[in-house]
This record gives sequence, structure tokens and C-alpha cells, in this order.
Amino acid sequence: MSLLPPNATAAERALEEAMLSGIDLSAVGTLHDPWTCPAEVLPFLAWFVAISHWDTTWSEAQKRAAVAAAIPFHKIKGTRAAVEQVLARFDEKLSVREWWEIDPPRPAHTFEVRADALEIPASFLTQEVAEAIIADVAAAKPLRAHFDFVQNLDLASGLHVAGGARGGAVARADYAAALNESRDWLSLLQTEDGEPIFDGDSADFLETR
Repeated sequence: MSLLPPNATAAERALEEAMLSGIDLSAVGTLHDPWTCPAEVLPFLAWFVAISHWDTTWSEAQKRAAVAAAIPFHKIKGTRAAVEQVLARFDEKLSVREWWEIDPPRPAHTFEVRADALEIPASFLTQEVAEAIIADVAAAKPLRAHFDFVQNLDLASGLHVAGGARGGAVARADYAAALNESRDWLSLLQTEDGEPIFDGDSADFLETR
């Protein structure tokens, strides 16, 4: 016998039936908590908080940490800090150089993701790793910004003259090898805000063709 009034909503009646059936609802309050939800719920929770990168090979601890960090990350998404946070997940030595920090300056609203060849071995930058970095940076960067991923080599040498009349000279050599070109964003499905739509099944963005 129902104790609900005649004007009870369908949701209220369904909840009453669930309670009368003896279903254990004690876990409902923990499903949105990445630290307490069952491990099998994590992929759905990751989708719910719109994680841009999800790796099924991660450990359970890594998955929980990624979900927990999603909301704070969305608060800074579209900034340099967000890009630097993404790069740090791969290697803390990866750096960002914006257009006005490069000599000579590049076009406005462009930047480079740099990998110092003296500190980051070429064996680290496999095609798979490079593509993962580019995809994650593309999801974190400002929408209007474009970037190149380059490997550079900085060399410094001193030239000293007898008597100390001259302090020295610094020689710099940069080698930029683009590992991938920027995506054609016009070919990707986008939300009303202009964000590319991520396909969780193929680990790539959805394309219009």
C-alpha cells in the first residue's frame, strides 16, 4: 500500500517502489566521489566530468586521481597553466614558448611546445608519445591559439679574451623538427562553444567526414 498522495510524481512513485523492493541504495551517495566509488564506475565518472584524455591501461589509483583532478583542470582550461599542467604529466622538462617569447617573434596567438634535446632523449619522443602530447595540448590550449611541437637544441659557449676586455659570447642553435602539424579544426565536430568533441572509443576527436 502506497503512502504517497494522489499527486505524487512518477519519480517519487519509482523511488517508493525501489525502497519497498529492498534494493540497497547506500552506495548511491558515493558514486560521484572518485575516491570511494566502485572501480568499474570510474570510466562513466570520467565521461561525466569530460576528461580529455583517458587511458584504460592506467592503474586504478591513476584513474581515481585523473577523475579527481578533472574539475579543477576545467577551471583553468584554455590557459597557459593548463597546457603546462598537461605537459608535466608527460615530462616536466617539456616547456611552452609563446609567440612573444620567441626570437624573432612569431604571429600572435601561436606558441611552441619545446623538448630540449639535451634533457629529453629522442627515444622518449616516439610517434605515439608525440601524438598523445599534441592531442592533450590541443584539448587544453586556448581555442584561438595554434602551436608547433618542436625538438630544440640549445648550445652555449664562452669566448674569453686576454686581459678580460670582453666578457664572452654565447652561440645558440635551434633545430626545430615538427613531429606533427596542427589539426584541421574545421574538419572536427565541435560543440556550440567551439570545443572539439572527443570520441572515447577511438581516443581521437570526431570528424565531420
